[in-house]
Amino acid sequence: MAKPYDGPVIDPHIHLWDLAGGHYPWLAPNGGVGFLPSLEQLQRNYLPEDYLRDAAGQGIVATVHVEALWNAAESPVEETRWLESIDKPNGVAARYVAGTTFGEPGSAPILEEQAGFARVAGVRQVISWHPDPAKTMRPEPGITRTQGWRESARRAADLGLVVDVLMFPWQADEVAEVAKAIPELTIVVDHAASPIERDPENIDVWRTGLAVMAAQPNVSIKVSALGVPDDDARWGEDGSFGFLMSELIGAFGSDRAMFASDFPVGRLKNTFEGIYGRFRAFAAQLSFEDQRKLFFDNAERLYFGGSLS
Repeated sequence: MAKPYDGPVIDPHIHLWDLAGGHYPWLAPNGGVGFLPSLEQLQRNYLPEDYLRDAAGQGIVATVHVEALWNAAESPVEETRWLESIDKPNGVAARYVAGTTFGEPGSAPILEEQAGFARVAGVRQVISWHPDPAKTMRPEPGITRTQGWRESARRAADLGLVVDVLMFPWQADEVAEVAKAIPELTIVVDHAASPIERDPENIDVWRTGLAVMAAQPNVSIKVSALGVPDDDARWGEDGSFGFLMSELIGAFGSDRAMFASDFPVGRLKNTFEGIYGRFRAFAAQLSFEDQRKLFFDNAERLYFGGSLS
């Protein structure tokens, strides 16, 4: 067994926000996301200095900022402009996965404009349809199967952008279909494909979906947001963390997975040190080379083009 990883770390999934101006409806007092617990502790500004305080001592050398559900009534480019306007010391938000729209009027110019920012390495799409109306983030399933969505995805690939997808296990077939149809597109599945229901039947659906997506070589996954939604400890004192990590690394291997904090959302269930402590404890069973891939190399390759080595 290798010792716990102590090399450089890229955190490939963080969010920053300034709540002045009301740009984040989901963080308003009457906002929220159906499958998340109370968001009260998130309803305050979260800026680079806050992240650096939370991540202190964890060896973070760079982070990737992922769009934070900016108000859909405004252009998502405004969030990118805001990021450009603030100080970002010590590698915080060194790259962005920006907001955009696929398959809608105006999608093409938004993609073009986002790609024009040097720090934009990718864009994110929320395709998270859930059969429970209280949990769904989209009104209808199957958005990725529309002609307009596919055209936008192809344009993102042409621009050299990674496409992050926020999804539920029910969209695994869709992700695999897109990956197969557009092999030049790099897809990154956010938050472990969101296994928010952890009963045996739903875990089987999730596990099957991982295998379907992992069969496509241009799909990678973020090992993040593993805090158990219902505090279920059925997999021992480590909760679901160890079980989920075993499934994720087993499906995608150390070459196409990466650890991420999802801070500040991650603190709804754990501290930064607690999350990365679990990552390190799990990864200690792997070789140092595999650990470095999960903590650094894969994120550097996908979002930084190998420029940090």
